[in-house]
Amino acid sequence: MADRLQTYRNQVSDAVDAWQANVCNPYIIAYNTAYKSYADVFKKQDDSDKARAELFVTAAAILPGSILMATAATSSLRVIANRTAVRLLAGRSTSRALGVYNAVASNATATFAIGKALDIVKDETGKAIKDSVVKAMSNTRDLLATDPLNRDKQLNSWLINHKLLAYDAADAIERSRSMSERDKQRAYDLLRAAPIANKPNGKIDPARLSPKIELGFYMLWLLDSDELVTQTAPASPYGGGGRYSSKPIDALPSSKDYPRGNTDPKRGPIQWVGVTRPGGDVEDQIDKVHKQVRGSAFYAPGGWFGKSDVNHARLKEVAEAERVLAWLSDKTQPLAPLGLRT
Repeated sequence: MADRLQTYRNQVSDAVDAWQANVCNPYIIAYNTAYKSYADVFKKQDDSDKARAELFVTAAAILPGSILMATAATSSLRVIANRTAVRLLAGRSTSRALGVYNAVASNATATFAIGKALDIVKDETGKAIKDSVVKAMSNTRDLLATDPLNRDKQLNSWLINHKLLAYDAADAIERSRSMSERDKQRAYDLLRAAPIANKPNGKIDPARLSPKIELGFYMLWLLDSDELVTQTAPASPYGGGGRYSSKPIDALPSSKDYPRGNTDPKRGPIQWVGVTRPGGDVEDQIDKVHKQVRGSAFYAPGGWFGKSDVNHARLKEVAEAERVLAWLSDKTQPLAPLGLRT
């Protein structure tokens, strides 16, 4: 039925416009505002495209605000593959968001665009739809990680590719010679229930989301500020300094694999976790944004000489950064397939 196909296409087209206007565009505005503030306070004038790509994908994964952003980020998580701890946080967050509409990372694209239609569409028609899914996945893989200067166009391309997948699926069902009219109607019902065929509820508020994303940036920086320091040669009793090596820590502070250090040379090399603080201006901005978002400063009050410089105080800050990221993820998780949270 040509009328049924066109009616479905019209429904998807209208819904895609709503996703673009009420989710993609305001999310990009929130992200750009947050990134400008973050870059200004760190005086980051020459961040590489790769670094900005990692930051955007991570933000979209941990602070999605919608199932669209979580789904889009899922296909680009490989860009942060070398950051084990951050990838773990991002994976947890996207899995939770995808679970809202019963999707998993391996079929997120299909579920967003065509829902559960493949559960009942088999034979040659099902194969044709699966081929379209593979094509859409290929066209959108790492899309968010390729050009950080054109995020709005990239999200638009991501959405269009999913719209085309929905169109292809409906066309395959309509032209199928093996499906009965009753089965075609059931398949259409499943297509119409997919997220891409329905308008999101409300609109993302950039003014509310932007400070959360900015705070997330700082917490990600803090998670990268620790390293395992190993003494390779002890200090000389005659005043010569010792020698040391260091390496990044891949585990989260809450993990049982997070290093605890060693002060007993009988048990192995002397080791400790070193933490680099971002500096006064950045720390002041972290406190400001944390207070705006959560109502209190991030750093513990200092004494006459400023913040405590004892290493365990710095370690607590890294551990707290992980907890803040978990809180931010929780506050921006969609609670329903068409729900938005900022």
